[in-house]
Amino acid sequence: MGRTLAALLLLVTATVGPAAAAAAAGEAASAPAATGGDTCRRLPDNKRLKLNLKPNTDVVDLVSWISSITCKQFIVPGSLPTQGKTVTIISPQPITAGEAYELFLAALDSVGLTVVPSGGVLRVIETSKIKSAPIPVIIDGQD
Repeated sequence: MGRTLAALLLLVTATVGPAAAAAAAGEAASAPAATGGDTCRRLPDNKRLKLNLKPNTDVVDLVSWISSITCKQFIVPGSLPTQGKTVTIISPQPITAGEAYELFLAALDSVGLTVVPSGGVLRVIETSKIKSAPIPVIIDGQD
């Protein structure tokens, strides 16, 4: 039971490690190590980083990497069919964290996945299931 729950609600929080330190210094930022940590370092809006992810990056590693530079929390359900879903992102120019997030969303879309807000976190779901996902409606002027 506990293992199933843990698999269904894998909360991906990324590590700062050497990759984020390099990114903060304006160097290449790689996917974080699988050992992970519980901290992140949000990059300033105008800070550019060189994207240096390995080819065929696993979706969970990609989520962990974007979490490490945006400090956003994600839930990747264990039941999500991420097996065999990999992406390769090539960006020859240094990019901002915002641009990296846009690339992240496009990469997820390329393998049939997307993110939806769920409380204070973002949930990764299959794009085909978006119609049945509880998505909040936001009306201008209301919080």
